Amino acid sequence: MSRDAAPEREPLTIYPARRIITMDASLPQASAIAVAGNRIVAVGDMDSMAPWREGRKVRVDERLRDKVLLPGFIDNHIHPFLGALMLPCEIIAPESWRLPQGTAEAVISAPAYLERLRAALAARRDKDDWFVTWGYHESYHGRLRRADLDAIDSTRPIVLWQRSAHELVANTRALEKCGLTEAEVAGHAQIRWRDGHFFENGRRVLMQKLLPRMLKPDWYDRGLGLMAHLMHQGGITTAGDMAFGWADTEYEYRAYQTVIEARGLPLRTVSVPHAYNIALLYGKPPGEGGSGPDFAKAQAHIEGYFGRATPRMLFPKAVKLYADGAMFSQLMMMNPPGYIDGHAGQWMIDPEMLKQAAALFWKAGYQIHVHVNGDGGVDAVLAALDAAMQDTPRFDHRFTLHHLGFHTSAQTRRLAALGAVASVNPYFIHALADGYSVLGLGRERASQIVRAGSLVRAGIPVSLHSDFMMAPCEPLLLAWCAANRITRAGDVVSPLERLTLEQALRGITIDAAYALGMDHEIGSIVAGKKADFAVLEQDPFDVGAEGLKDIPVWGTVFEGQVHPLARPVASAHARTLAEAVVRNPAQARRSRAYHYRPIARSCCPAGEDRCDSIRGLAGWMRDAILTGRGHEPGI
Repeated sequence: MSRDAAPEREPLTIYPARRIITMDASLPQASAIAVAGNRIVAVGDMDSMAPWREGRKVRVDERLRDKVLLPGFIDNHIHPFLGALMLPCEIIAPESWRLPQGTAEAVISAPAYLERLRAALAARRDKDDWFVTWGYHESYHGRLRRADLDAIDSTRPIVLWQRSAHELVANTRALEKCGLTEAEVAGHAQIRWRDGHFFENGRRVLMQKLLPRMLKPDWYDRGLGLMAHLMHQGGITTAGDMAFGWADTEYEYRAYQTVIEARGLPLRTVSVPHAYNIALLYGKPPGEGGSGPDFAKAQAHIEGYFGRATPRMLFPKAVKLYADGAMFSQLMMMNPPGYIDGHAGQWMIDPEMLKQAAALFWKAGYQIHVHVNGDGGVDAVLAALDAAMQDTPRFDHRFTLHHLGFHTSAQTRRLAALGAVASVNPYFIHALADGYSVLGLGRERASQIVRAGSLVRAGIPVSLHSDFMMAPCEPLLLAWCAANRITRAGDVVSPLERLTLEQALRGITIDAAYALGMDHEIGSIVAGKKADFAVLEQDPFDVGAEGLKDIPVWGTVFEGQVHPLARPVASAHARTLAEAVVRNPAQARRSRAYHYRPIARSCCPAGEDRCDSIRGLAGWMRDAILTGRGHEPGI
């Protein structure tokens, strides 16, 4: 075809910026980007754009001229369904949480909790609808039971959802509204009817009454929209839904299409199915008299979604598996010397079952992601990976270990030798290292939580994630945690395990994309890739690693379209609240006293931790969903 007959070229939009940090070693910085449609056409300066301007309509968008651009941030381990359930709740917790409507400041005393609770109740106009608040913690907020809530408001159904999700406290009106009677729960060891207190297995009784309300679109879909907005505030343009189908694949798919896809929100998810929960649709756990989950049928179920991908909801050939328990509850599997008090960790999936499931999906060519926290759990994951590799060698498999709360230097070397990838939660360092040095692990191992520096030095790609709501949905805060390793007490632990500023930024951009198998499309600002950018008010290389959490996010560019926030937003952990959005200007104060506490064993008995709690919640959600559609599972 001659040049004269060439079709008209797409219009070009050029974005000049103060600085563009590309995360590409060949051209690490630039001052202008040209975009056509949803793709990057050129990266450089305004002069270098001249050849691309010829013969096409050109628009220079000046809105970003004084901003700093990075590739759109990527949180490759997040749980949208949890956000959809929890974000519509009133958040009153012992730590600050940045929310779409502002920052819910930490509440660390009983009087302050009652004051916030009363104010929140007064602000809700519908006096007959459920009022559910998440974050109550008796150690901080005092003992509240049914009579206390009745005294506050006896006409509205009120439920306090405890911070660990293990307990619920209801007033009399809530019990009446859900149709519960004392006779119905008589004799239940973990229900205190007189107190309106439902804990551990007893919480299922009340949650099953609440879930039909929380699964209605005006709750769940609104919560999913809030979740999308929260990610936008963090500069996130791509998220890894690292447990699609945790509750129900078809319900989650419908909600995502309705809320994210149909509304054109500036976000895509890479949906990685929860293979174990899906396999349980076709078999019961051995402990319940079944033969175990059917992973072969789960594979067929999962592959039914491959042809249903949409621009904002992708379905890679990948699955999520589990090894040991969670970090926050100290139920990760630890090798000798174990825990200081002698308690034992727990398996979420038995090592032999993990090996069998990994082998099935490995042979089928899947990328495998595994939740693992303790060094004992890492041994089980390494055994599964090694067995799979011995049986069917593969190149570029990107077998990814998620969280990696604690592992050893010997395990680092094995991970590197086997070609594994790491996606870590660096918030563990900030939240847990102080407490775990005296309760659980001892100073040596607690200081080495999340050994990201060693992983990078071994040549292992390392990305950073939030596992929301285990950590705030704020990539710059996560990068700050990994690059500084500062605990809540202000101590720097294992400084040799710190990432450099550039390594930390790679962890929320190009290396996060690599772990999702998406680095050919996103993660760096390079011609041909998706035009996704995080737009910042400050340059990370000007403020340094110690200033990362204080940088306000202006907005994002998603597939070539600019999406500014109403105003720039910094982390809830920012140095000053002048740089953050607050719920109430009158409360614009920074409390430095709040902190996480390891969950006591009395709260988390053997076999149950926060991940188990969430897994139980997902099961109850599935029951409610299937009941509503006549017990028919999704595809």
